[in-house]
Amino acid sequence: MTPTEASSQGYPAVSVIVPCYNVERFVAQALESVRQQTIPSFEVLVVDDGSTDGTRERVLEVCAADTRFRLITKLNGGVSSARNMGLDAARGRFIAFLDADDYWHPEKLEKHLAHFELHPAVDVSYCATQFVDPEGHLLHVRVPQLYDLDDYYLYCRNPLTNGSVGVFRQEIFQKHRFDEAKLRNNDVDCWLRIAFTEPGKWLFEGIPETLTYYRVTPASLSTAAQAHLSACQATWAKSRTYAPSVSARYAGLAEAFQLRFYARRALAECDMSAARRFIFAALRSGPAILFREGGMTLQTLLASLLPRAVVSFLMKNRARYFRQSGLP
Repeated sequence: MTPTEASSQGYPAVSVIVPCYNVERFVAQALESVRQQTIPSFEVLVVDDGSTDGTRERVLEVCAADTRFRLITKLNGGVSSARNMGLDAARGRFIAFLDADDYWHPEKLEKHLAHFELHPAVDVSYCATQFVDPEGHLLHVRVPQLYDLDDYYLYCRNPLTNGSVGVFRQEIFQKHRFDEAKLRNNDVDCWLRIAFTEPGKWLFEGIPETLTYYRVTPASLSTAAQAHLSACQATWAKSRTYAPSVSARYAGLAEAFQLRFYARRALAECDMSAARRFIFAALRSGPAILFREGGMTLQTLLASLLPRAVVSFLMKNRARYFRQSGLP
């Protein structure tokens, strides 16, 4: 069934699932970005995962003003359980997830539905992501590979950069759900299972648009990186049960890319010892990263060897340039 056919039969074209937990500061902007979508045929299932702040009140204000929005409440159980509860209630032919501290371009759903209409073989549609800080200042854009994704790219580079970027055919979630035992990295775990449990069944393809705004919130790198890395390692270990050959070939390289990401985060914070520790660990984990993405890897390595004062100067001027130019 196409998006147009779904709408004509009384079903919303898209079910938007928004898991929430203590996001009073951001949730109104997230929901407003859905309300401003240029297509009328959608429903929004906001799943409050036991918030203790004013999140529920902010959501109810939106629900009172627009009947396409519905609040579902539950005891706190984590983002996976919230997403799964939203899937249980969804009626749309397509599913989109929006984390409550992120937001969308007004044409996001329209562009993805057009993608599905023009390319009926596509099952997962995604786009580029604009990263922003808590105040909404532009940081950088990640533009993933859009077509012809091989096992390496699907496993190591994650074209679905975050939980708010993808739009999916509903049929995918008749089998695949989010692992409620995982507290972190649960979206990547789900994307990998979709890609590799039945290789080639679901086609991932992107569109050349920047339609998702992903908010980066500050966290202590020293504590967050280790917890996140442990969650990633559990995801890669789990993949051995359903994609043993792919996991054996690429898990070390996937870890190398993750460690390089932490190194670049450390550079942004001018934590030079952490940057060196992470980039050298990346080279040990997956030396092939030098052949896959040698330019960025060598850039990160060389930057980690610079004096802290030099890196601090470069980072401050980089941030100032972005703010003044509006460029990612």
